[in-house]
Amino acid sequence: MITKLRCEDTMKLKFPKRSKTHLTETESWRVLDSIAPKDWIVREVTERDYGIDAYIELVDKNDEVTGQLMSAQLKGVGSITWKKGNGGQQLAASPQIKTSTAAYWHGLPVPVFLLVADLAAKDIHFVAVKELIRGDFEKLETQGSMTFPLSASLSLKSSDGPKLFRWLYARERLQPEFAFHITNLISQMDTFADFIRMNQNRDSFMEVEAERHLQFRALYESCRMASLYLESEWPLEELIELYRMDRRDWKGDWVLLHEKTLDYALQKLQVLFPALVRKALKLVSETEAGYWMATDRVFFSLCSNGELNMRLKQFEGEIGH
Repeated sequence: MITKLRCEDTMKLKFPKRSKTHLTETESWRVLDSIAPKDWIVREVTERDYGIDAYIELVDKNDEVTGQLMSAQLKGVGSITWKKGNGGQQLAASPQIKTSTAAYWHGLPVPVFLLVADLAAKDIHFVAVKELIRGDFEKLETQGSMTFPLSASLSLKSSDGPKLFRWLYARERLQPEFAFHITNLISQMDTFADFIRMNQNRDSFMEVEAERHLQFRALYESCRMASLYLESEWPLEELIELYRMDRRDWKGDWVLLHEKTLDYALQKLQVLFPALVRKALKLVSETEAGYWMATDRVFFSLCSNGELNMRLKQFEGEIGH
């Protein structure tokens, strides 16, 4: 009896193989899906050629979706190798990222996070990349790729990880407004310093007239925004609370701001103001020098010539600090 041979019996067929890259990518998504906080909405992007794998939206404590949106890229590694840094922190470097991708991230209108999946630990480490890009802005032109620092404490599994993620998101979301206000704060430093000096110890019962009231609001808001970004807090009252204090003190609402309330606020601002300006000057002239030189050369020149620091010292001497 003659048996008909099949082609499979006479030749060895080759079939597609799943690449290691695809396996790592699939496992990375499984890790993210398993540990993503419940207040995240993760929308996977099907087209990933430009360095964005997902959009993440944060849900507030009342389960309201309020447009707190960010972009993210997910990278997977078999295991992260940690090294002890200064202060005993566990640090590592992210996988290499093309600088063309980093430039694209920088130009996006929302905060961007790099998520690195440690497949062995089944954990996700995160980096808010835009601030780091501003700190190494020259690399976008001089290098083909760059890495981002990872911290063992900045992970979704760590006890404070999700809270720190939200804090980093909120801080980066402030950056465009912060940039506007520190430009205002520094370019009008002398005007603001004169306002602080010349508008204290006036007749406490008098109303602050409209022009000075608006100048005070501009000073107060610029200091507040600089403090929120540079210090992560605003140690003084919000403007609305100052107005409430004024109404309580004077038992009426026919005047928005009295000289007594203005004096109270300026005494606090005169201590905070020079410290904030000095930190803003350091950020522009040192920490993010390449970024500011590339995006606003005139402002960078103003911040880096040293003259403003001398005038700040003079102001502090005049107010006794």
